[in-house]
Amino acid sequence: MDRLAEVCERVAGVNSRKRKVGLIAAYLREQQGADLARAVSFLTGRPLVRPVEGRLSLGGAALKAAALEATGWDEETYRACVRDCGDTGETISLLLMNDPGTQPMPLELAEEYYVRLLLARVTAKKVELLRHIFVTHRPLAVRYFIKAMSGNLRIGLQEKMVEEAVAAATGRDLDAVRGANNRLGLLSQVALAARDGGLEAIEARLFHPMDFMLAKPLEAVTQELTPEEWLVEDKYDGIRAQVHRAGGRVKIYTRGMDDVTAAFPEIVTRLERLPGSAILDGEILGWREGRALPFALLQQRLARKKVPEKLREEVPVVFLAYDLLYENGELLLDHSIEDRRARLEAQPDVLLSPQYGYRSKDELELLWQAARARGNEGLVIKKRGSLYEPGKRSGAWCKVKKPYGTLDVVITAAEQGHGKRAMVLSDYTFAVRDGDRFVNVGKAYSGLTDEEIREMTRLLRGLVTERFGRVMLVRPEVVLEVAFDGVQKSARHKSGYALRFPRIVRWRRDKTPAGVDDVEAVRKLYEASFA
Repeated sequence: MDRLAEVCERVAGVNSRKRKVGLIAAYLREQQGADLARAVSFLTGRPLVRPVEGRLSLGGAALKAAALEATGWDEETYRACVRDCGDTGETISLLLMNDPGTQPMPLELAEEYYVRLLLARVTAKKVELLRHIFVTHRPLAVRYFIKAMSGNLRIGLQEKMVEEAVAAATGRDLDAVRGANNRLGLLSQVALAARDGGLEAIEARLFHPMDFMLAKPLEAVTQELTPEEWLVEDKYDGIRAQVHRAGGRVKIYTRGMDDVTAAFPEIVTRLERLPGSAILDGEILGWREGRALPFALLQQRLARKKVPEKLREEVPVVFLAYDLLYENGELLLDHSIEDRRARLEAQPDVLLSPQYGYRSKDELELLWQAARARGNEGLVIKKRGSLYEPGKRSGAWCKVKKPYGTLDVVITAAEQGHGKRAMVLSDYTFAVRDGDRFVNVGKAYSGLTDEEIREMTRLLRGLVTERFGRVMLVRPEVVLEVAFDGVQKSARHKSGYALRFPRIVRWRRDKTPAGVDDVEAVRKLYEASFA
């Protein structure tokens, strides 16, 4: 873990993707035996190298208690340091500098610690073990031991970059490594197979979600989309999902790799009786009388371990399939979209997304308008002959949709970011007018340049009225224009509404808070979604 931590510090200090991958590849070449799998696993934020029952999850309270015992610092100082650093692992490692441990932490020992933490069901036992780790080992190793346990190293390293490093370190083709990882879903074991010449023997594994193919956004229907090259489907406003089924068993996964099977029992019932095995890509939609319901209704079905019968009646759902990734033991990613579609259409009792051709730009525009009239977001346009490329936004799929709307809003609170943004205010809570006050409707963290974020930080720090840990309340003076994909009811905000997927369009330096939109405008947008 010591050498891994040193490499991670170097990776965090460079911006070049190529350089990051090169540093990781050089480190992986050093690893012998099972340490290669351990290194890859920790670099991708997976502390448990081998699949086991259960998930290692440690709350901040246990880490704090162990850190206070190990360092002798008081709780107030600890909280202040976490607030300023923006990262628990970094905070604890810095607090340990006064009386650092000196023992190295081999990767094998780090894995043993993770397993012991998983098996320690009593919090006091976890705190005791963490305290031992903190006082025994070097602070930098402790830093990345904690970061790996959190699932995010926060050094600008994505799993796809680790895939590239594995390919470079083992001398294997990147597509072969990526393909094996998509089949198995466990890059640590793929790395061992790449080193030992066993990539081709890796078979697809059901009931483990693989990456979804992504669509490149287009601002509008363009002349370049020649009819001979493209197929067209509606862009639905639901939950992108991957369904795995075999032997009467069904699992449903979201793009975030979350298992949401329990929230949609009627989809399970419909698919569990089907013969054979398959992995389907598609959309979960609230559905009534042959068309999708607004997402605001579908949202009521999320994050539920058990769905009441009444809610199932009020918001019936379907799984609308638009791709087939696996069928009866065969992975279909390298098959053309036409072949995958033909096989999908042969699947019994599966509801399919309609697919169209078109003859001109004008006809494509009419298809877009028809999709909007059906209550859908727009179109997805898929290149004929294209393969399924998990995790890629290559342009073989394109989506044409317009933002549901834009609003001018005012910032009411700002929060420190994480990782490289730990020292700036990069997450902004924003509000609309409600009479002579402002009421919050959402939070955004994307859309500004790094220079704008630095400038915004300097400005907002001068507007702070109260501070709650990492969050600062500010006087409502800074106006933003935000785009979003919908409006939904929200008990969390005083406005009663929340914007879906808000992102900053621009900093409205030309506007004052008196000119921002009001809650009535938000209400009308919400009601229009049900029209």
